[in-house]
Amino acid sequence: MYARVAWTLTAITVLVAVGDVSITARYWPLLSEDAVAVHGFPFVQAAAVGSAAMGALIVSRYARHPIGWLLCLTGVSGSISLLTEAYSFWVLRYDGPGPRSVGSVAGWTAVLLGGQLILGALAIMYLVAPDGHFLSRRWRIAGIATLAGLGCWTAGQLTVSPTEFDIDMQQAGPVGSVLFTAGILLTVGGLIAATVCMFRRLRLSRGVQRQQLRLIAVSVLLAVVGLVWLLVVQLFNGGRQTWAASLPLFVSYFCLPILFAIAVLRYRLYDIEVIINRAVVLAVGTAFAAIGYTGLVVAVAAVVNTQTNGFWLSLLATSLVALAFQPLRRRVVRFANRLAYGSRALPYEALADFSRRLTETPSPQTLLPAVAEAAGRAVSAASSTAVLRVPGAGDMPEHWPTGTPHRQPEYEAPVRHGGDTLGSIGVTMPKGRRLRAVDERLLHDLADQTAQAFRNAAIEAELAEHVAALDRTTQALTESRRRIIAADDAARRQLESAISREVLPHLDTMPAQLGSLSVAASGSATLDELERLVTRTNTALESLRELTRGVFPTQLARSGLVPALRSHLARSRPEAALHVEPSAVRRFPARVEAAVYFCCVEALSAGSGSAEVGLLTMGPDLVLRIRGVARAEVDVQAIVDRVEAVGGSPSLGDGDVLSISIPLGEAGSAATS
Repeated sequence: MYARVAWTLTAITVLVAVGDVSITARYWPLLSEDAVAVHGFPFVQAAAVGSAAMGALIVSRYARHPIGWLLCLTGVSGSISLLTEAYSFWVLRYDGPGPRSVGSVAGWTAVLLGGQLILGALAIMYLVAPDGHFLSRRWRIAGIATLAGLGCWTAGQLTVSPTEFDIDMQQAGPVGSVLFTAGILLTVGGLIAATVCMFRRLRLSRGVQRQQLRLIAVSVLLAVVGLVWLLVVQLFNGGRQTWAASLPLFVSYFCLPILFAIAVLRYRLYDIEVIINRAVVLAVGTAFAAIGYTGLVVAVAAVVNTQTNGFWLSLLATSLVALAFQPLRRRVVRFANRLAYGSRALPYEALADFSRRLTETPSPQTLLPAVAEAAGRAVSAASSTAVLRVPGAGDMPEHWPTGTPHRQPEYEAPVRHGGDTLGSIGVTMPKGRRLRAVDERLLHDLADQTAQAFRNAAIEAELAEHVAALDRTTQALTESRRRIIAADDAARRQLESAISREVLPHLDTMPAQLGSLSVAASGSATLDELERLVTRTNTALESLRELTRGVFPTQLARSGLVPALRSHLARSRPEAALHVEPSAVRRFPARVEAAVYFCCVEALSAGSGSAEVGLLTMGPDLVLRIRGVARAEVDVQAIVDRVEAVGGSPSLGDGDVLSISIPLGEAGSAATS
């Protein structure tokens, strides 16, 4: 329905423009200065028809797009203004047919629907071009100011009597003059703001949109320059409209539909190429059929020069035209495609080319960018995304065009294979455009084409992830083995050093002293010497016993974790406090007790001063908390290795607190019972 209204308005514009030219030719030569400088022939008439036609094309594609309706408005209002102005001149100045009151009303209508309304519509159109939305909320102020200017101008015109209006004389009173002045200033201000807004859009745009906006910006600049030139020249020549004053503004208005047409046709501004494609095919086919049919009928009739029945002659001509058009059809379609799509292939041709590329079975790193680019170009999207879902590795997205900010896709087509969703293909359309039903089907076809390739890529990515995980595990095992060997060597060196320091000094001289004693002698000196040797032997044994407790204390195996911790703290850190919850005063699996004990020993081996050791159970876990740890002097990696070896998790937070949690599982329950 909207398209019918728009094309009806275009037809009215054409008829009114033809009527305007016919009336103007009655009293002015069409190439005279009055016809060109005052009435704008032929620039304004052509601009009105072109604007209405371009607006109808846009409305045919996007029914409620404001740019299309604004172009239709400028075309219709401009043509009506021209017709009424021409009739008013004819009646009031050249005694044309009709009462003078009707000529006055026509002139009054021409002023009401003329340049001021067109300039206001252009200002609003430039504020919302090309997507139909303001650049931001603050730019709505410029639109409101433009509408206010149109309101002031209309109110000023309403103060003038239509039946007494003279198009050559200023008849507004003081109130009307104020309203006219305010209307002009507000409209010109809105047009200047629209120019600034358009160039700001141009600076922020990229790619094809920048090419589109350049052409619209040129039309804005031409309109502003033409308007300023008209005002300046009229200021110096007493307000007369001459070639020098009016021609730049009329030419800029004439260029408006031309520049919009280039943006639409060359840079696909509103995706009207499909309409143009079909129109070209239909027009060429119709012209070929009409010319061919007429030519054959005339030629055959002239050659045979007989009274052959007209039915058989028409049937023969129709058959020959149909047979002749069939070979021409491919060239016509190719020409229409070139005109509508440029160098871009048809969407399904791009899909076929992409299918040929899939036979190479690309890797995910090359498949996903190719899929995203193919989807984006096929539907003329602003951006597109291809996502591959890999079990165990998450989603692998790729975006097109590369280097642009990622946006959430407006529409997504899932990629499925055998009931499994392998990923998705999503697109985001440019502002002011929506995804058509044919484009949705195209995306689903593309998703079906890529399903097997996604399956292969997902398997490859999953295998690559497994290989990477195995590499990480192998590296972790290698590092763990290295740490175990290093810890064993360090323990051996530490034990050897401790024995050499604590035990051997008591035993080194004992063989020589025993050899110097006389067995037969029984004096008190000999008994004292023996007593000293026994004491030194006991001291060496005690030192050796202390050292063996550090390797694996016998008390830990016999009595359990709590007694062993108390004994260790009493020997090494008497100032440390041990807090044990009642639920933790029991036996635990040997591996758990050993891990907790040695982690506590390692944590308290460095530093001095008070420390707090807490032992408790939290659900199925045994928890050890130590406060007052000298973190910089502790072998943290050794603690982590011990805890992770029994399935636990250390918490190495900030400060001097160390927390260890080890799961007990069924072994803990069995040990409790």
